[in-house]
Amino acid sequence: MKVFLLCIVLFVYAPRVHAQNPYEIIEQNMPFNKMATSFTANIIGQNEANVYYQWQKFIEAHKGKTYLVSAKEGNIEFESEHVELPILEEKSIMLHTRFAPNYSENGVLLTLWIELPDGSYYSSKNHEDSAKKIKEWLLKYDQRLTNIKFRD
Repeated sequence: MKVFLLCIVLFVYAPRVHAQNPYEIIEQNMPFNKMATSFTANIIGQNEANVYYQWQKFIEAHKGKTYLVSAKEGNIEFESEHVELPILEEKSIMLHTRFAPNYSENGVLLTLWIELPDGSYYSSKNHEDSAKKIKEWLLKYDQRLTNIKFRD
């Protein structure tokens, strides 16, 4: 009987231990410019300084320039100008990015607001499948972090 119960416990809980968290992008209204739509990704297991450095390099690869806007209480905010995203037909846009520590999962939360040339913000209300497109774009950034563990 004990062996039977042990087998049931192993079959029920073992898959949960080895399951990986899917890379998830959450689209929600967050305070930035009033309540603009943002996209948040959880970057797990990466050093904060490396995440910031690789973000700047990633934006440079999209022809943008990144500037530090503020650094307070663990939150780091950047603005990136003249970024050309393939998901937006290479329009020159402005990215507003906030990095905050995620202590519970040993990682960094990346929150992104995409300001279009007309001053509006990119969201699924105006652009269908936006979360999917942003997820694919941010996955490229995540893959860059996975391939480059530490900054030299």
